[in-house]
Amino acid sequence: MQETLNALRGLQEIDRHIYRVQAQLTRLPKELEDRTAVLNRLKEAIAERQYALREFRARIKEIEDTTTGLRQRLRKLEHESNSQKVDAAMLASYQHEIRQVKRTISQAEDDGLRLVGEADQAEAGIAELVAREKEETTVFGEFQLNVATEVAEAEAELKALQSKRVEEAASQLEPSVLELYTKLLDTRHGEALAELNDRICQGCYVEIPRNLAIRLARSNELVQCPNCQRILFAY
Repeated sequence: MQETLNALRGLQEIDRHIYRVQAQLTRLPKELEDRTAVLNRLKEAIAERQYALREFRARIKEIEDTTTGLRQRLRKLEHESNSQKVDAAMLASYQHEIRQVKRTISQAEDDGLRLVGEADQAEAGIAELVAREKEETTVFGEFQLNVATEVAEAEAELKALQSKRVEEAASQLEPSVLELYTKLLDTRHGEALAELNDRICQGCYVEIPRNLAIRLARSNELVQCPNCQRILFAY
């Protein structure tokens, strides 16, 4: 039975490596997906700010067009108000409208200057994000290549481990023992065996009955922990 336990421990070591490689093959694509999401969010942020900047520029152009029209209107009013044919009542009306147009032009210019300032800030922010995106894209490209290399290596290692596992399991273990081990491997997350140390199962840290420890020491049968069901072994 000690030979069976030794074979199981050897198989457990192989399976431990298999679980590690499988975890790596799960982790690497997830990391790549996370990095892709970060880069996509950065691109979306740039696109949103560029859209906002275009809105700023469009609004600034509208104000410029409006003020151009108002200045033309102001010049016309000033010209007409200076006409000799204008009586006092019409002159007062012209002057009132001239004041209104000037106030409107002044307000439009203030709005325009404010929007220009905001547009300049937005443009500077976009330039910052674009530089960051360029850097992140370079890093992402390198990371993508590294992931592809690591995945290929992990898949090759997994294939070799699985082949070795099949050979050792078939040549050294009885079908019933292998079936029990495989079942425990699945239910105990890759750890089907546990060391017994001072009657304490190192898989679940529960003290086992003395008679089970004696049965294990005799090496006549497989002994399982009554709590976690792992196959016990002792050095």
